[in-house]
Amino acid sequence: MALKLRVFIDYFCHKAILPSQQSPLR
Repeated sequence: MALKLRVFIDYFCHKAILPSQQSPLR
């Protein structure tokens, strides 16, 4: 299930980066 992993990583990264740098890094 790569799709699920991709979404999980993206969500986690965004959640960890948003409040830290506030930059939508994909």
